[in-house]
Amino acid sequence: MNNLKQKLFPFALWAMLIFVSSISHAQSRATLYQAAFNGDIYEYGYRSLPKISVSGAPVDIDWNRWSILHDGKTYRLYFFPLKRSDVLYQFGFNESTLEYEFGYNSISEIPVLGLPTGTNISNFSILFDGQFYRLYFRSKENFSLFQCSYDEINQAYRFGFNSIPEIEIIGAPEDTEWNSWSMLYDGSSYRLYFKSYERTNVLYQFSFDGGAYVYGYNSIPEISVQKMPKLNYVKKFNITHDGGDYRFYNLKVE
Repeated sequence: MNNLKQKLFPFALWAMLIFVSSISHAQSRATLYQAAFNGDIYEYGYRSLPKISVSGAPVDIDWNRWSILHDGKTYRLYFFPLKRSDVLYQFGFNESTLEYEFGYNSISEIPVLGLPTGTNISNFSILFDGQFYRLYFRSKENFSLFQCSYDEINQAYRFGFNSIPEIEIIGAPEDTEWNSWSMLYDGSSYRLYFKSYERTNVLYQFSFDGGAYVYGYNSIPEISVQKMPKLNYVKKFNITHDGGDYRFYNLKVE
């Protein structure tokens, strides 16, 4: 009997590890729900794939801290790991599978260096302005943005590199939801968006005036998001511009 137990134990251990691995893999998937700007509102499914799967995510991914950009060639999706803010996980959109895949056409992990004291690491936003990949954090006081840029030589995002290190946010409405925000560059303007706390389908739009991000500057001050399925999304939305369309995303963890 003891010999039988000894023979069965390695098999049982292997089976348990496979089971745990399958659970971890199953938990490491999420779905993007996509809308696009129709000239008046962000409309779910307008000129968009309504749903896009995110696959191959590391098991320590933090689904709540994420952002997205389009760099003229590839849609790219980024997440922090849990309890860390010194590296980004990068996904690329595979047009063959119609999924965001970890490491697809991408450097899978990118270091983030030199963040100053006072950085709010609860979330981030990212954009590409035609020349530089730029990474942003809010200050802990919420009234400014800390800016990093991608250093191609060292293959890392560095605070203040080719950037204005800190940029003020001016004129935010009283019910601004500071924890739900995103940024983009549309070829002419850098734009910043926050959700309304009281009207969760309304976005407040800011634009960079050369010195600060100012609410309503060169912008439609309020834009609504319509027809989005009512699901349990993570708190932060994201938004990007792909050279043709402004695109809005919610994320639901499966």
